[in-house]
Amino acid sequence: MNHYERADKHYVQPCDTVVVKLGASECMMSMGLGGKLMPVRILENGFGQLLSPESGHEHSMPNPLSWMSFYSDDTGSYSYDIHEIGVGRTVTHTTGRFYVYVDGKQLYGVQSLRFEEMRDEARTMHGRDIAGAEVRFVENSRCLPTWWSRSVVVPLDTEVRENSTGTFRDTWVDLPTHFNLFAGRYPAKHTGA
Repeated sequence: MNHYERADKHYVQPCDTVVVKLGASECMMSMGLGGKLMPVRILENGFGQLLSPESGHEHSMPNPLSWMSFYSDDTGSYSYDIHEIGVGRTVTHTTGRFYVYVDGKQLYGVQSLRFEEMRDEARTMHGRDIAGAEVRFVENSRCLPTWWSRSVVVPLDTEVRENSTGTFRDTWVDLPTHFNLFAGRYPAKHTGA
């Protein structure tokens, strides 16, 4: 099992998009999807929308989450069969970079290999009353075709660790899904004597 597969109970919220291994419900079996990994956008009121792995378009009508390997309790809907969280279909990302998203949408061209640059950009947007600006680390999906990516929010107050050599300052951050994530290389600042 890789670190993207969640063997534990993972709760979902409306607007989440996750990759789930579909169960053997009558509906999933009749569509030939039983046991397949599929992206599902979580909707309100206990429903989910299957998405086509090829096009990203809606696949069939919305279905009850209980037909797609989800359960519910007093806290909400959850599954033990989620393999990736935060997936989306886009051809405009470059894997392994930090992006600024606003209200869940990737800003075109606002990306860097350096977390601190994107953190500063998001903070500037907050100063202009764009409260939905956040930084996400984006990489290719491990379960879906390469035009799908998965992203994870990097909180703006994430501690940045660094190691300086005479020439460069290398940085790292730690996230629940990415320990020791490389967050950029910068030229070392030299003070003149």
